Amino acid sequence: MSNLPAHCDPLRSHTSRDASEQSLKSKVKASSGPSQNEPAIICSTWTIGWQTPTLMIACYVLAIVLALVHLILFQFINGRAADGPTPIAPQTYISTASNILANAFGVALRASLGVAFCQYLWHLFRVQTMKVSTIELLFAIRSNPFQIFRMATLRATPTLCALALLMFLSQIATGFPPGAITIEKAPRTSYEMAIVPSFDASFMGNGSGSDANAFSLIKLKLDPTGTGGFESGDFIGGKDTNLINRLARQVLVAGEALTMPSPCGANCSYVVEFEGPYVECTNSSQTAVVVNSDGLQIYTGDWISPASAQLAQSLYNGTYTLAHLNTTTLTPISVNVLKSLPNSTTPTTYVTVQQDNTICSPGRAKYTLNHTYVNNVHSRNVTMEPVDRLIDLALQTHGGIVVVPGFTLNKTFAYGTQPANWSTNALNFYRDNNHMAILDAMMSWLAGSFNASLQYADADSPSTALSNSSYDLAWEESFISFTNGVSMSNGPQGNTVIDSTRFNQVFNQYTNAANPSFNISSDILNDYLLNMTMSIATAYGRWNTSANATVTTLINVYSFSQPLNLLIPYFLTLLLSLPFIILGSIALLNNGVSAMDGSFMQIITTSIGSSVLDKAAAGGCLGGNESMPEELKDLKIRFGEFLGRDDPGGIKRSGFGVEGEVRALQKGAKYGIARWL
Repeated sequence: MSNLPAHCDPLRSHTSRDASEQSLKSKVKASSGPSQNEPAIICSTWTIGWQTPTLMIACYVLAIVLALVHLILFQFINGRAADGPTPIAPQTYISTASNILANAFGVALRASLGVAFCQYLWHLFRVQTMKVSTIELLFAIRSNPFQIFRMATLRATPTLCALALLMFLSQIATGFPPGAITIEKAPRTSYEMAIVPSFDASFMGNGSGSDANAFSLIKLKLDPTGTGGFESGDFIGGKDTNLINRLARQVLVAGEALTMPSPCGANCSYVVEFEGPYVECTNSSQTAVVVNSDGLQIYTGDWISPASAQLAQSLYNGTYTLAHLNTTTLTPISVNVLKSLPNSTTPTTYVTVQQDNTICSPGRAKYTLNHTYVNNVHSRNVTMEPVDRLIDLALQTHGGIVVVPGFTLNKTFAYGTQPANWSTNALNFYRDNNHMAILDAMMSWLAGSFNASLQYADADSPSTALSNSSYDLAWEESFISFTNGVSMSNGPQGNTVIDSTRFNQVFNQYTNAANPSFNISSDILNDYLLNMTMSIATAYGRWNTSANATVTTLINVYSFSQPLNLLIPYFLTLLLSLPFIILGSIALLNNGVSAMDGSFMQIITTSIGSSVLDKAAAGGCLGGNESMPEELKDLKIRFGEFLGRDDPGGIKRSGFGVEGEVRALQKGAKYGIARWL
């Protein structure tokens, strides 16, 4: 049975054949022509099939899907770790996958455009006559971009030239999407327990006399009677031999705590709470008149230590300590110059001053410190909640002994090594004794006085300045010299460092400190005490504690930082390609049959039949471009139906021919050949 379509197989359509076909059939039967198994008619089928349109549309849809996958991939890995312990994927894998997706997108899109190109090209062959050389250029423009800009191709079909140019440019466009993802440093937050410096005035190790003395900021002197206990200490140790006193001077002059290395990395934060010393101050002001002199004490600081308070109040047995800091500062307001006395030629100068008095009592407060490190630069946020004043450390017991059974070793003059029997009062004493040690160390450097006089406006002649009553109302410090710690001229007395601290407002402005201006406030005092406490915690390292640290680590992450590098190339190529896909689909429908790209059979089946073309092509039968005759190149042909070539049975011939040989194809007509002997 024949496998030809019904309109080409005479055995299937014998009832509809005309008389000439019946005659042909009778001749075939009567002759020794084709066998019964060989069809007498070979003709083409008018069908576009499913492969060509499916390939064109499917490749375009595949390109869209690949672009979306590429976008989703970059969105998915955006902000995720590129290396480290838990990377989302190695950088080499992401780079390879990105290049594969971009190249696959280009291949799919160019495959779709290639099919559309072929359909539209063969549509042009049907509707217009072109030179053979022009047709040759149209077949070559997809592989040679220089042929696109030939005038012959541009005149023949600018649309195909634009399509070919788009196919070349799409290869460049697909190089941009992989660059849309970059590697950047990004913070990652984690939480871990860190050992951080702190302060605990109550900590005494295992509670033995030996540990209690080791963790005390001031030496606990053993009870010389051996009854079991210790003396509170005198708080008058040498300033240059005790670490805590040296720290106090350093903190006062520097205005800040010792540098605290980060215990949790370059970027982290943690919160620590502890009880530390603080002072509660009362202030009073009044106006006074003083005589201007080189020895005028414009600052006076008195630190009444626990031992001094006991001497002053020998019968005091109250709850809280009498230790306190008492300061007085003088600020000039105006000056009056009176005539000299009868036996004197020097006028007397009186200065009206504002006298500020501050009295500060020691106490303890709960500090909450939020430490933050950014690139190892430390900052802190402090909140303070007062707890209570310090207890009376000047005990009225025999010899001022704090009784703690077991504090000494078997009632000998040695520290015990086993936990002692601490009472609540003894524990409170030990705690506040350490707080007082910090207070005493700092306040002792504020004790003393600072001498100055009202500076003259005219430095050439004081007498002239006095007679003119012209003054700059600021104190002037003179040069000083010390002999055995006693000032022999103007300036600081008693080794006070008050003029080199933040209490001296002029010094704090980093200007000439010759004109001091003192301001004593509880805020500055408590800030200094906190700095002092944290410096002790850092320097001694005795009271480390655990804190939940928030650690920020900089890691390499993928960053979809250049989304336009992906969106614009993909969007533009898909958008510009769509009209050509539609144009190729329309051409496919108009042609009625699908054109095959690069098909040898398509070339040979469409290029035979024209005697003019056959003779012209014979001159270049070797096939080389250089051997092609000019007659063939200049020959104008088109694809159509040959005139006067109807075979028996209404079979028509189609192919390339010159004008006058072919006409437009008739869609649905039978094209092929009838065979007989």
